[in-house]
Amino acid sequence: MFKPPVQRGMKELDKSAFNLTRSVVALRVPTKSVGKIKSDLENDVLRLHKVRNVVADKSGNDHKLVLLRPEITSTELSEASEQLQKLVRDNGWEALTHDVSMDYENWSADDILKAVLPDPNQAPTAYEQIGHIAHMNLRDEYLEYKNIIGQVIIDKSPTVTMVVNKLDTIDNTFRNFKMEVLAGETNFIAQVRENDCVFRFDYSKVYWNSRLHQEHERLIGKFKNGSSVCDVMAGVGPFAVPAARRGSLVWANDLNPASYAALTDNIKLNKAQDRVRAFNMDGRDFIRQAFADYYASTQNGPLTLPPIPRSSSASRLRPAPVSKQDQQQHITVASRSFDHVVMNLPAIAIEFLDAFRGLFRRITGSSDSSANLPLIHAHCFTKSEEPEKDILQRACRAMGYPEEKYLELDAEVFFVRKVAPHKDMYCLSLSLPRAVAYADEPSDSNEV
Repeated sequence: MFKPPVQRGMKELDKSAFNLTRSVVALRVPTKSVGKIKSDLENDVLRLHKVRNVVADKSGNDHKLVLLRPEITSTELSEASEQLQKLVRDNGWEALTHDVSMDYENWSADDILKAVLPDPNQAPTAYEQIGHIAHMNLRDEYLEYKNIIGQVIIDKSPTVTMVVNKLDTIDNTFRNFKMEVLAGETNFIAQVRENDCVFRFDYSKVYWNSRLHQEHERLIGKFKNGSSVCDVMAGVGPFAVPAARRGSLVWANDLNPASYAALTDNIKLNKAQDRVRAFNMDGRDFIRQAFADYYASTQNGPLTLPPIPRSSSASRLRPAPVSKQDQQQHITVASRSFDHVVMNLPAIAIEFLDAFRGLFRRITGSSDSSANLPLIHAHCFTKSEEPEKDILQRACRAMGYPEEKYLELDAEVFFVRKVAPHKDMYCLSLSLPRAVAYADEPSDSNEV
């Protein structure tokens, strides 16, 4: 297979440096036979990006030249398939050479960068795409080539108009990080489609990870029609908004003012205002206030939601996967407390479990059998060789629950993804123990 000319050490892109002309073997065949050759002998035919493998023949319009793969180097066709050799013999077709010209447009990003960077076996072409933004995390050895890398990514990715490089780690308070623009027009306002919803946000000020789309969908699938959901670290709404559109009542919070602003906009954008309430508070304060207010709001009977809309007004997306009956009837939210709590802040979410210690005793005054205890979904990181034990014991310590009884917890530890060679992300789904919910003493942990 052809490769572009090597330009080792190039730091400013010169597209003309990747021009190349090579001779290939071609068959002169009747025009009416071209289609059959291309379909029956596709493994013998030239396959190059943006290079035509059938070209005009100077001898006239009744014949064409079919270009063959570069591994066929002789007009004797000794490297071609037996089927092609037989067709040439039976039909008396002529094999000849033909010059093929290639330029920058014919090469992939991987081809170009391997021709430029010091190591010809590696090219940093992987990136996370957030709308029109390609987010890269370049290693130190590639930083001196960052500009050409960014330009090549834009040139070779039709839906990318800006390339950024991460400069530091995620800030635990607002979950954002510094980045630099490598190429393209500076525009951080991204629009992403996920789970039948549209999300719009300033990527430089909020957290979004497209690699978590399956985890978003998995967890949303646990929420039933009429569920009540408390989303403590809601971000721009990847859990809250789709859950609401599928028939859940959601109270969603985020400490980051930019995330809160995007969350409120995305609620409106997807017409979920009647199912989602947005808050901008500290996570622990939100847990305590939300549970108290929700319990008070159900004193006079269950809450109700309007029927599920047929489709989102935000874009031409599929309607939420709900029945026709659900689209016509009001939804009853029967629980006296939240059914689910989502805490998607993996670095510290488990620490927020301390907010649940004694929470129900303070709200209900005593053990109230009508107040259901929530299923808490806390995302977390671990480097332990025994991840389930590590996560459950950390949860015990945060809740003030006996650590030696971690196996008695009603919990599931689900692997989400590998973050680094020795660092994994998990989701702990934990039924809040009654002994914690109605504990006599509240937690003394400091707020974060």
